Amino acid sequence: MTPDPSSPAIALRAPLGAVVPAERARPDMRLLGLLALGHMVIDINQGSLPAILPVVKDALNLSYAATGVIVLTANITSSMIQPLFGYLADNTARRWLLPLSVLLSTVGLAFLGLAPSYAAVLALVMVTGFGVAAFHPEGYRTATAVAGERKTTGVSIFSTGGNIGIALGPPLMTALLIGFGPAGSLGMLVPGLLVTGLLALSGMLLGSAHIRPIGPLACLSFLIAAAWIEFRWSAKAQSVQS
Repeated sequence: MTPDPSSPAIALRAPLGAVVPAERARPDMRLLGLLALGHMVIDINQGSLPAILPVVKDALNLSYAATGVIVLTANITSSMIQPLFGYLADNTARRWLLPLSVLLSTVGLAFLGLAPSYAAVLALVMVTGFGVAAFHPEGYRTATAVAGERKTTGVSIFSTGGNIGIALGPPLMTALLIGFGPAGSLGMLVPGLLVTGLLALSGMLLGSAHIRPIGPLACLSFLIAAAWIEFRWSAKAQSVQS
């Protein structure tokens, strides 16, 4: 039987159980904003290193070669080991790394101005580098996860936070060092600990849907407490010396 082309078309009902999306999934802009904020703080810490290097060089009477090793250490720990964290992120989500990595990068950089020796400088730079390396793969993974079908938009928002951080890092560190001397690097604790708390709190409120801090949260709380105790001790030591 030949169908009549003049007859009206009849819409077929979707099969039972089929999902017909009404619209594309929208990105979660609040979470993307928070991730971009974390990325900004991470790259503020990373970008602040060149600004504090002259202070460290003069304080410890370092040669240019020794100062270059500091930069080399920062680049190795923050960049060359990122594929390892990317491999781990591909295997399973470790969203608790987001607040932990922000905390590590912040603590390492904040106490750099008070480092008593060259070995301590290298150790603090490595801590900062590990935090930077751990954040980026998991951050990009989480950004694409909460961006719905607009993954390019989500990654763009996340990347913008990092670009802003790279731009803000040197002038912010320079202003702190000019205003407060080498101890001014402790001022980096303010944005770092604030964003660390926001990332951890968002995980507690959202549960397993996005960030899972259960388990590592105890370790994170311990590190925050340790950073606060060290900050208070350093402030007291500075007041005694003055």
